[in-house]
Amino acid sequence: MNDELTVTNEVETLQPKPEKKTIRCPVTGNTLFNMTVYLILILALIALYVLHFTAPKPEVFIPKVIVDEPGSGEIVFVNLDIINEEYSLVTILTGDIQAEMAKQEAIFANKEKTFERKYNQFQENMNAGVLTQVQMEHAQQQLMQEYQQLEADKERIFNNLQARQAAALVQIYDSLQAAVKRINLQRNASFVVTYQHQSPFLLVTDPTKDITDYVLFELNRSFKK
Repeated sequence: MNDELTVTNEVETLQPKPEKKTIRCPVTGNTLFNMTVYLILILALIALYVLHFTAPKPEVFIPKVIVDEPGSGEIVFVNLDIINEEYSLVTILTGDIQAEMAKQEAIFANKEKTFERKYNQFQENMNAGVLTQVQMEHAQQQLMQEYQQLEADKERIFNNLQARQAAALVQIYDSLQAAVKRINLQRNASFVVTYQHQSPFLLVTDPTKDITDYVLFELNRSFKK
């Protein structure tokens, strides 16, 4: 019995143990672990490539190229109150428009008074019972049409006057801007600002920086040509 056990043990000892099989790639010969690491690296490189070329790039500020010569740094100002009072073009343009406005206001005030008298007379006749139902309806319709026409005419005329006034202001501003540019060719100030008494954002002014008289002279001189 002991001999049989000994033979069996010797046979088991002599038999080679089964080797662990390693899975390899049939093309490269790399092991499965190496293949996995290699695949992860490839995917990571692809992801970086996609992010680099598809991700939105941050906007970069590109400053404008300034070709003009820099100003002297000086700040000068123009008093618009004086320009409005003494510039001949302002007097002509705004004077005509203001006169027409006053004229139309008087005309429509008379028309409104006339309409008011008609309406009051209608109310008296209706309260006195001297109008039939048909007459009342006809009078109401006529008064309504007259009132609507009066309001439409008033709106049309005053809108036209306001448009003329806006166009005049643009013309005045353009001429002012042109005069300031001509003057500043010699002065080379960096800033030319305007101010008015009703909006005095300039709390302290240096008289030596006031070019209003020069601008006014240039405006009237150009207007008379």
